[in-house]
Amino acid sequence: FWRAGALGRASERARRHFCFGMEMDQALQALQALYNASDPATKKQADDWLTKFQQTPAAWQVADSILSRTDLPIQFRFFAAQTMRTKVQFDFYELPADSYGSLRDSLLNHIDRFRSPELQPIHTMLAIAVADLAIQMDAAWPNAVQQVFERFGQNPDSYATLLEILRMLPEENMNYKLMTDSHKRSSSRERLQQAAAQVVQFLLTLQCPSMHAKKKVMECFLSWLKFTNLQAGDIAQNPLLPECFKNVTEGGELSEIGTDIIIEVLRMSSLDLKFFQPVIQVILSMLPPLRAKLERLLSQGVELALDSDQDGILQICRIYVEVGECLIPLVMEQIRNEEVLMILRVILQCTDLPSQEISSIPFEFWHRLGNEVCRHPETDSKIDQFQGIYMELLSVAIRRCTVNPAEDPFQMDDDLASYRQRLLNLAEDCLGILTPNSALEHVLKSLQDGQRQGVVVQEAHFFCLATVGAKAEVRAESVLWQLIQSLPPLINEAVDDAKPEGVMLHFTKKTAIELLGQLSKWIKTRPEFLRSALEMISSLLMHQAAPGSPNQILERVKQVQQSASMAFREICASGKQQLGDLVPHLIQLYVQTMALPIRMHLFIVDGIGSVAAQLKQDDAFRSALEQLVMPLVNGIQSERDKPQVLSEILDRLTTIIRQIQVQAGSVKAINVGTLISNGFWPVARQCLEWHPSDSKVVEKSCRLLKHSMRCVPDLFKPLVPAVAQTLVPAFQTHQHSSYLYSAEILANTYAGDPEIVPVLTSLFHQLSTHALQCLVNKRDHLETISELVEDFYGMFDRYLRYTPMIVLEAPTLQPTLQLWLEVIFVQQKDAIEAVIAFMEAVLALVAEGSKPARGFSDEKRVRYGQLLRPHCLQVGPGLVLAIFKLMAGVPTRYVQDILPSVIEVIRAAFPQEFPLWLEAGLRQLPPQVASPAEQQKLGEQLIRGDDGLVYEAVQDLCYRCEQVTLRNRGSTETTTDAGRR
Repeated sequence: FWRAGALGRASERARRHFCFGMEMDQALQALQALYNASDPATKKQADDWLTKFQQTPAAWQVADSILSRTDLPIQFRFFAAQTMRTKVQFDFYELPADSYGSLRDSLLNHIDRFRSPELQPIHTMLAIAVADLAIQMDAAWPNAVQQVFERFGQNPDSYATLLEILRMLPEENMNYKLMTDSHKRSSSRERLQQAAAQVVQFLLTLQCPSMHAKKKVMECFLSWLKFTNLQAGDIAQNPLLPECFKNVTEGGELSEIGTDIIIEVLRMSSLDLKFFQPVIQVILSMLPPLRAKLERLLSQGVELALDSDQDGILQICRIYVEVGECLIPLVMEQIRNEEVLMILRVILQCTDLPSQEISSIPFEFWHRLGNEVCRHPETDSKIDQFQGIYMELLSVAIRRCTVNPAEDPFQMDDDLASYRQRLLNLAEDCLGILTPNSALEHVLKSLQDGQRQGVVVQEAHFFCLATVGAKAEVRAESVLWQLIQSLPPLINEAVDDAKPEGVMLHFTKKTAIELLGQLSKWIKTRPEFLRSALEMISSLLMHQAAPGSPNQILERVKQVQQSASMAFREICASGKQQLGDLVPHLIQLYVQTMALPIRMHLFIVDGIGSVAAQLKQDDAFRSALEQLVMPLVNGIQSERDKPQVLSEILDRLTTIIRQIQVQAGSVKAINVGTLISNGFWPVARQCLEWHPSDSKVVEKSCRLLKHSMRCVPDLFKPLVPAVAQTLVPAFQTHQHSSYLYSAEILANTYAGDPEIVPVLTSLFHQLSTHALQCLVNKRDHLETISELVEDFYGMFDRYLRYTPMIVLEAPTLQPTLQLWLEVIFVQQKDAIEAVIAFMEAVLALVAEGSKPARGFSDEKRVRYGQLLRPHCLQVGPGLVLAIFKLMAGVPTRYVQDILPSVIEVIRAAFPQEFPLWLEAGLRQLPPQVASPAEQQKLGEQLIRGDDGLVYEAVQDLCYRCEQVTLRNRGSTETTTDAGRR
């Protein structure tokens, strides 16, 4: 050991200097490899090393030194600036308080040397670091704004640095990726708001020598505008506002930032229209030049206008839509005002533009306005006044639904399909103003007027009618009947897919079929239409493409038949009371279409099953059911070696039984019970015997048993022991979670039957014992058996709800609770949902058992809670630790949303113990996530807060942990990217 004194201190300085030199050399070597090595593996290794190095305390000094070196490449110095930013953002806790001032001075010294355009990314990074440091230092740097003014506001050469820092100060205050204390962020906000007037005044008086400088000023103004509460009079008189309108009208480099400023002013004004009335008046007075620009552009033709200045049109659309949303109360009051009408007409023009990006912008405005008009019954007269606008809007929706005839609509991309769906939502918004029947007549009139424009226009009308017609009231005198009559001939029309118009006709037929399905409530009122529609759809379902047809033809036929099968189901379900005499023909269709893809055939089965289920005569019901079921039952022997075919047979049987609703004790019920005993149960048992390892066959078999049980539980009861005897050995051989789910359904159905409870008890003990062993054996890989996790805890939850004593007396209870500490990390949604549902059920009982006895307490639940309490007390501390480890590991958004309720129920079950458990839990978080002071604040919220405060605290912690994790995974190779979000 070195002795104390000057020699010892000098030696320590030398040692530190030597260590710093080594770290500096390593960092420079890694940067050299990252940017100059030709080997990707070497670059990756360097990037990983630098990412980890940024998280070490040594990175502070190394980054500072690299920034001082003018001889190093720009990329190296950008890395240093990026490191400084991330260190201030995440690792400020590493610094002693007496070093804050020197760090601030060093950053301020560095930043002004990087203001030239080629060094802009470094300049921006350092400005962010300075802004973050002002927040982190808090009271240690109370005059940050004043100091940067004094430092960089005296010389015009430094204005670029001043503007960059000023822009970042409010932005970083609202950047929650900055790991700082809440009170620091709040104090910083107060100081910045006090400085707002000085900043805005500086921006207004600044003389800008270039367009680039002006843009910097406007970006800075926008940043402070979003952050501070400026007075309405100050904004109204601010010369930047008319300048923004001028920039948008003239176009150019400043038009985008000008648009952003105008929109931010409007959003601010919408919060209090009365207070901001002077601002609104100024904005309204500046709209005409924008409208004139739009008219001038559109006068040359829409397509040419979009080609020449799409950005300018988009900016005008954004501004007008924001004006509309801001002024919805004014629009409601003054719909006859010409100025208001002009705003609505411009928004309508924008909605009708053939650009998905621009046309979509007003959708939310029309939705909000429609809701506002309709939600006040006293505004019926107002509704009348809005009908003209919304009638035009409905026409716009139809036009925009039109597909491009030059493209194959069967190959429609997801963006266009989504856009057309949003247009249907827009059409639906119109119905509240126009009434469905008025809208229907308008669409039909539009269709009639547009007949000569061909099938493209027809298809768009059919597409919209599917929504409008389905909502309209059936009326005998409606023109819609003429359309309905015309659809079958159109659908049966031959098409030539080799020609573009033939492809469009084929697609129109598909949309017409979908329309028929949506109009089923109309069709069922006229039996002749009902039968002809079914006959026409049946012929489509029987149609086969010509042998050797190319793939695109086969795909079109497939899509049309898919639409036909869905329409068939809708029409059968709607008209089932009138179709009983057609059951023989329907069953013939059912048999003849067996070769269709299973997804299509299940729609057919569903439709025919709904008709058969409604048959009144017992013999007819039994006969129809047997004709549907027995071909499937009798056919399984020949298909026993084909698990995929067996799965499809099971799907069909399940679809049939789901439709059946019979009265207990009736002849129909007895017939169904016989069919289940002699058909469904033997089929399910045989499939399980033949393919015990096939998860799909097992799942389909168990699903068939579930619906059979629910259909006639009393008649299924004699089968329960045999079902239980099948489930246990099957699960012991192959751990398919479907067996556990079947046990759940048995408990749900027969928990109240004392004759079945012993069967349920034995079943639960055997399944839970074996399943628990499987989970324990796979405890390090639970994500790979998430379905087993889901149905294991689902079974526990269901049995606890319906037969609690079976669970409370089970030897598997304590280890199942202990496993909470590991299954909480399974992120698959259904699995974690089941785990947490069981947790909450158990802990809610414990909480109830812990409350003082009251007259209205449920004695049984109190007793259950008291029995569960010692078990949960063993698990509680570890569970809280696990929850905070889970937060540190960044759970899914779904898990983040449900964790607060878990914490609340733990707190309610163990109010005395929870604070100590919580203190240990918070220690699981990385030090960057929250300082001791912030942990204290968040802990108070979690201990004493209501559900809103608990949710807020958990979300804050999860977000902080996520940012730290993302930073740890981040790449350093972003030298050309000054972005930080």
